[in-house]
Amino acid sequence: MRFILAVKMKSKYESSAPLLLCPLLAVSTSIDAGMINCRNLDKIAVSCAGTFAAESDADLTVSLYYSPDGKTFDTETFDSLTLTDVASTVVQKSKLVSVPDTGWIKIVLTNGSSQKTISALKVWASVVYKFVDDRQTEAST
Repeated sequence: MRFILAVKMKSKYESSAPLLLCPLLAVSTSIDAGMINCRNLDKIAVSCAGTFAAESDADLTVSLYYSPDGKTFDTETFDSLTLTDVASTVVQKSKLVSVPDTGWIKIVLTNGSSQKTISALKVWASVVYKFVDDRQTEAST
């Protein structure tokens, strides 16, 4: 059995707060959107939305990096998703990612354009916890 709890949720009835709100991501720039502790997690649903500039020329990449200790992260991505450039349009995309039993996942956004900015970026994540049903079953007779 599994249950879902959004990151930074105060109660099960409130919507989750974004991990990152960024008014403008400069050309050829990356920004760290935050980290998530993988302890007791099964999956992470990562979502990102942003507005591409008119005549934009490249996509936005949302990269997930793994670290066993939360300090030193892999140089290769653990997983990623790409928001495909659609000029002058808000683009949103989500991805469900299975994560390791321990460690940390860092979320990094990269503007692949060398000429155009991306504005109104928003990143949020929901987590799916592992749930162990430890109720004792009745003895069979």
